[in-house]
Amino acid sequence: MRLPTRGSDSTSENIVYVSPEKEVNAGLWTLFAGATVLLSLRIWVKFTRRHGVWWDDYILLASWCVLAANNSLISYEYATGYVIQNGVKWDDRMHILINITSCGTLIGQAWTKSAFAVTLLKLTERWQQYILWYCIISMNCYMVTKCILQWAKVCNDDSYQVWYRLDFCLEKKFRNDFKEGGNIYNITMDYVMAAFPWFLTWKLPMRRAEKIGLCMAMSLGVVVATVAAVRTAWKDEGNHRDPLYYWRNGLSNVWYSSEVAGTIIVQCVPVLRPFLRDVHQSLTSKRIPSTAGQADPARKSFTWAVSNQAKDSKHMSGSSDYSGATMNGFNFGFHETKITSGGHIELRTIEEERDLEKRDEEKLYRMKNNFQGGWHTSRV
Repeated sequence: MRLPTRGSDSTSENIVYVSPEKEVNAGLWTLFAGATVLLSLRIWVKFTRRHGVWWDDYILLASWCVLAANNSLISYEYATGYVIQNGVKWDDRMHILINITSCGTLIGQAWTKSAFAVTLLKLTERWQQYILWYCIISMNCYMVTKCILQWAKVCNDDSYQVWYRLDFCLEKKFRNDFKEGGNIYNITMDYVMAAFPWFLTWKLPMRRAEKIGLCMAMSLGVVVATVAAVRTAWKDEGNHRDPLYYWRNGLSNVWYSSEVAGTIIVQCVPVLRPFLRDVHQSLTSKRIPSTAGQADPARKSFTWAVSNQAKDSKHMSGSSDYSGATMNGFNFGFHETKITSGGHIELRTIEEERDLEKRDEEKLYRMKNNFQGGWHTSRV
């Protein structure tokens, strides 16, 4: 997406523009690499913990594909004449590429936010699900509308009267205001969904530090919303026709990409608790041994559950995903959410150092058998 050009800007053909190609590629692909690594770890943790992937994972994978394609097209734009000199104008090919990448950014924004809303659907009551479904539907409807209007003509502007645009026109002010309204709406949805984890977990029987850590991990979307708000405020200042004109456009591309990549990243962080725990264990060279009579307190896992009455939590009767079968939940280090036909929501933690505990139990069992065998031999 480009920054809007101020009407009073000079269109002098003598300006020598600075190309931000290297910086744009560095920003786009660094963000993409971070999203790729964390999304891969998320999927790996899901499979290795035998939780499997669910709809939120598939939506994130689709968003990742859109991000990869969009970044590739933006890099192609800068490599094939995005920055022009000496008053040369963009050709139709470049305008079409810019429109495609603008739509790709809109799709990535809507889908990544929808993925988190789908995750929350598995952890919420019926009335909360209505709010989440409204967020999902409204965000995607707004996205589809903005993608269509992206290809519309602008009334009384000859530069928009071209063959590749749709055969209807919009007033320039309405077009800009509608696009800006979509950005503000996305930011609002980020803050709304970031508030859900606090309502879901704050009353659970957990230590306060654990509650805060869990809520903060699931509410990292606030960071993305703040970045988007700063970008929107900065974008409103417009873009002067000076040597840094394309530099600011390039920076805008990175800002928009950061919202999509950042939303993927913040949804993967809470899921990586089992992986980080395993890494911590592998780096720990000295362990406290278990006592003979009881399990090691350091290895004890926490178990917590919350029950919600069925009167407000009846699930959709036509969907097997919301029936008495166990559902795949948000794997932030806990067993997947189990929603029973009675409307009870139960969350169980993954046992800490399960393998070590199992080996300790087997060792104690063998020692007990050997002791009993020796005692019987001495009696004989």
